[in-house]
Amino acid sequence: MSILGRILRTSVFRLSLLYALLFSLIAAAALLSVYKFAENQIEDQIDRRLKLETNLLLENYRKRTLTGLTEDINIYNKKEGRPFYIYALIHQRKLDLKRFIPAEQLPEIIDENNQNQIFASIPMGEIVDYVNDRNTNETVRVLLTLLPGGYQLLVGAELEETQDLLNQLFKASLIAISIIFTLSILIGSLMARRMLNRINAVTKTADNIIDGDLSHRIPVIDDRNNELDRLSRSLNRMLDRNEELMIGTREVSNNLAHDLRNPLNRIRHRIESAKLDKNRLSGNEFKFDDFADDTIEDIDGVISTFNALLSIAQIESGEPRKNWTEFSLNDLLNDLSEIYEIVADEKEIVWQYSTGKDLNINGNKQLIAQLFTNLLDNAFKYSPAKSIISLSAIAKDDSNIEVIISDQGTGIPESEHENVYKRFHRLDSARSTEGNGLGLSLVKAVVDLHDAKISLSDNKPGLIASVSFKR
Repeated sequence: MSILGRILRTSVFRLSLLYALLFSLIAAAALLSVYKFAENQIEDQIDRRLKLETNLLLENYRKRTLTGLTEDINIYNKKEGRPFYIYALIHQRKLDLKRFIPAEQLPEIIDENNQNQIFASIPMGEIVDYVNDRNTNETVRVLLTLLPGGYQLLVGAELEETQDLLNQLFKASLIAISIIFTLSILIGSLMARRMLNRINAVTKTADNIIDGDLSHRIPVIDDRNNELDRLSRSLNRMLDRNEELMIGTREVSNNLAHDLRNPLNRIRHRIESAKLDKNRLSGNEFKFDDFADDTIEDIDGVISTFNALLSIAQIESGEPRKNWTEFSLNDLLNDLSEIYEIVADEKEIVWQYSTGKDLNINGNKQLIAQLFTNLLDNAFKYSPAKSIISLSAIAKDDSNIEVIISDQGTGIPESEHENVYKRFHRLDSARSTEGNGLGLSLVKAVVDLHDAKISLSDNKPGLIASVSFKR
């Protein structure tokens, strides 16, 4: 399909066409109103001039009777050139001028001298026999005054120039409407083409992503910052997030396969060994217990990994928000302190704990307890004897509460502070210890669920983990 055909089928062009028609109709109505207003104003001005000319003649008529009026009319009509005004004095017996005037044009009016007067617009042909040197096709605006004795005084004004002016105004209005409509269509076409280009860019990006190129993004013009650019940025952020999730899913799948392969291989190896050596199960109780304990331990590790993954997935889905309540963080940290104080005594670690008062937050109490449990378990796992582990909570201001856990263990390199939240990610120094690399992933999921913030910093030696909650 040609570019013109595609433009004609776009919603933007159709809307532009609709708006062009509506705007043209509005412009036509406005210009028609201007035309009618100009026509009425011109007619009112002519009527005032006719009234003025008639009053001058009547003034002479009252002073000099019909003889003076007749002389004035002859003088006025004999002016050189083509006078704008025409004058006539006709007796009703000779020609009744009222019968040429449509009754519906204007009603009769009575002037200040009790003389009947009528305004009307009539063809020149109706009175051409009584007015010399006039075009019968012209239309004149007249004021007819009925005098005593059956005489009729007619004062008229030619409308040719006025009509030409109105015709020019009408033509100018038609030209203006045509220009407005044409420009509206052209502007609509340009807008449709630009919109089509933006849509084509989105379509191309979608096609590339469907074909497997997850890195492709929608172009954004930074200097415009219009609604399409804002939409493109939002879609690009969504695509960035989708790419991260796809990469994360791929990494999770690879890591999960790697982490599950070892325990499953061990379980398979034990079963094969037991099958080859029947005495291991039937004749030696001690070896059977070892076989069962080792197998259960590996199976528990697999179950623990799946449970952690399910917990993270459930947290990221936002479902735990249904169970949110306002609770005292002091009480939760006090309970944890009592538990880990015992653990510290067993591992010969110095335990320090401090908290403020009235530290209430809104959230899922069980998940927040799991968050701090994971952080504290890591602190104890990687801290040597005689070192210090501390837990503290303070109200930074009226809207934020900060919980800090610090240790003097092996710590985490600054370059790995963001990577440790990835699923199954483990530092080289931690590969020999128990765990599945999901503890900090769960911590980050809980933090994000509660719109909180977590930051890691070097304790020199050790690690400081700070979690900030909104009240």
